[in-house]
Amino acid sequence: MISAKEQPGTTPFNADPLAGQMLDADAHMYLTAEQMLETLGDLGASPDNYEFFKTYPSSEEYKERRLIAREKLWEVKGMAALGAVDPVERREAIDLMGMRSQLMFSNVEKEMRVDSQAAREATSRYNDFVLDFARASDSKGRARAVCHMNMHDPEWACKELDRLLKKGALAVTLPCHAPPAGVSPSHSVWDPFWARLEEARVPATLHLANAGLLYCRTPEDLMFPNPAWGESETLRQAPAMRAGGEEAISPYFMLVTHMAPEIWLQTMVMGKVFERFPHLAFGIIELGASWLGPAVERMDLWSDFMNKVGVKYDMKPSEYVRRNVRITPFWHENLPLMVERYGLKECYCFSTDYPHLEGGKDPIGIFRKHLRKLDPSYDRMFFAENAKTLFPGL
Repeated sequence: MISAKEQPGTTPFNADPLAGQMLDADAHMYLTAEQMLETLGDLGASPDNYEFFKTYPSSEEYKERRLIAREKLWEVKGMAALGAVDPVERREAIDLMGMRSQLMFSNVEKEMRVDSQAAREATSRYNDFVLDFARASDSKGRARAVCHMNMHDPEWACKELDRLLKKGALAVTLPCHAPPAGVSPSHSVWDPFWARLEEARVPATLHLANAGLLYCRTPEDLMFPNPAWGESETLRQAPAMRAGGEEAISPYFMLVTHMAPEIWLQTMVMGKVFERFPHLAFGIIELGASWLGPAVERMDLWSDFMNKVGVKYDMKPSEYVRRNVRITPFWHENLPLMVERYGLKECYCFSTDYPHLEGGKDPIGIFRKHLRKLDPSYDRMFFAENAKTLFPGL
């Protein structure tokens, strides 16, 4: 295959001072309509989404965008983007971005949340598919597919995790729409699961949509919080049928989408999961970061109180979070203000959201503007060092 550098008119290798060293904690790959149907069946995309994925590749827009996918890497979004569905192209795209390595999430997630044997089998098929995609990229761990975990049955989850670790899985993402198996993530029934991840140095993550979307309203698949809170003429908004913008962006959704992950984090910290498993890495991805500081501040406050009534913690909650937790800010959040108000500078990690629309056309440049307001030494922490917690083996 001819490399991008040898092809006239392509984007040159990223010229940023940290090119080749950056770690991208959030990017996406796509399953085609046929792959979704074969892998997930009716647990894949909604009928409207499925129809979009089926017809879009034959559209004129898709064909036009494919022609400029290399030349305008950051501008072409969705399935037409370089490496969105092709694993060999993905290796090339990672080079052009200047990334050392990249976590790849997908455009499906329902099979994680549904409690059925069919959903668990679909989860396993999905995991095999994405691991094959990463292997086919021949990227030596640079294209890191994030596997899915159905957590309604702890025994099944541990067996599936064992299987994935043997196959070389480098990250997993978890559903957070409901308490796993009807209990807290800090319940002892989940200790074998966390122990496996810790021993393998494989991170667990939560991601946008793992708690469900506003349009997931079937009896077996509701979101947290209850979608009825957003049921009004001024708040209701259906997902946009456009390339790379499939999420349901509405005035309500983006304000509450962090609530389920925040509860998960608080139960894990206050439930002493990170005390029992000090090397467990936990990523909170594409869920914003401006809520983290206030949440940690409240946990510190209440741990001080609990110490006075006999519930002791080895460290402050903020210390566990700084050691074990990594989070990706949105580009429009005020990163300098978050760092100045709450510290937690070890927690914040760079992400591109490639090739989703929400990642913007210049993710590196936008975050560079934020970083000008902070100590110059923070550049390397944000773009490269902090995220190593989520990239075992680097």
